[in-house]
Amino acid sequence: MQSPTPRSRFTALSTAIVHPELTEAEHTQLSRVLAARSTIHMAEGALMVLGPMRLDDAGRGLVDLSRALTMHLHVVAEHILNLVQGKPVPDHVSDALHDVLAQYRT
Repeated sequence: MQSPTPRSRFTALSTAIVHPELTEAEHTQLSRVLAARSTIHMAEGALMVLGPMRLDDAGRGLVDLSRALTMHLHVVAEHILNLVQGKPVPDHVSDALHDVLAQYRT
């Protein structure tokens, strides 16, 4: 991997100095995205165990569930993780999950 050119490093540093709120906002957004992605990956793992199903099917099943519930993917993933931890989830979520699991069982 090449190190950044002096000009690009200067541009990045000057942008950080002139627009510190931008870098903070980017940091905040990146943190949110990484947390959501982690939740999604854990939910895929939970679906693999619940199914049982393969990883690619778990990913597709999670997307199918998200579409069926008209919820963001990371929200559906949070519901799945709550379910496997014994926490309450809305009935319509558990019903839709049951339907998706039936479609993808291996």
